[in-house]
Amino acid sequence: MNINEQLDNYYRDGYIVLEDLIDPDRLDAVRESYEETIDAALILGRAERDEITQAMKGHRFQNPHHPALARGALMEGIGMPDLIEFAGHICEGDPAMLGIAAFAMEEGYEYVPDWHRDSYAAWGKDSPEELRVRHMERMPATQVMLALEDDHSFWFVPGSHNRANTELEEARFEEGRTGWQELFEGAVQVKVRAGSAVPFDARGIHRGLKRAGLRRRSLFIVYGTPEEARYSTISGWAEEAEYADKIYLNTLPDGFRSAVEKTIAALK
Repeated sequence: MNINEQLDNYYRDGYIVLEDLIDPDRLDAVRESYEETIDAALILGRAERDEITQAMKGHRFQNPHHPALARGALMEGIGMPDLIEFAGHICEGDPAMLGIAAFAMEEGYEYVPDWHRDSYAAWGKDSPEELRVRHMERMPATQVMLALEDDHSFWFVPGSHNRANTELEEARFEEGRTGWQELFEGAVQVKVRAGSAVPFDARGIHRGLKRAGLRRRSLFIVYGTPEEARYSTISGWAEEAEYADKIYLNTLPDGFRSAVEKTIAALK
């Protein structure tokens, strides 16, 4: 599938699977780097530690690209040129990197969040910010799930990204009938191979669903235009001085570095 076909599918459905972005020969190194990043986040207090198990508490930590955490192989995986290129097409040729959440779920951890639209969660339904983007045909931002292990946790309602809720969907949101046990009409389970990525429009109705017995190792990376960076609720990291350190920035892959620098500049 060429880039034009990928974009057509993305704009139609609200998501696309980009297969095998990380070369299988590099995947083990990226995974090892990810585990080192988790360890560093725990040691430095950037991830919370469970007092009983001493493992990471909860399911995620923010900003694994922090200068004290960034490991070369993981940054290489995050900054794959094909992924940056795709984000550039979505972000009007000018992608800024708004933020990253690192999901690290152990086998005993059950993750069953409600169905949601991130635009509701970020700004509140019917807020000025949410209304600004609700009906955009093409939102100049994309969220990317990058799977470091085979991932069957992501569900999405195709075509829900640039429209209002249907009458039934609206009732479910109003009445709180959005729990993991509910199935929204037309929802699909997106099965992703390790090393592959799913860019998706975060306005769409989606959820994660990981039952006990499986691990999950994935990253959620948000790209948008510099203008969207100024609206974002997750780009505050860019105001911290250490991210602008030139020695640190020079360690990042070129496309990813450029996206980080654009967010820093947008928030000055």
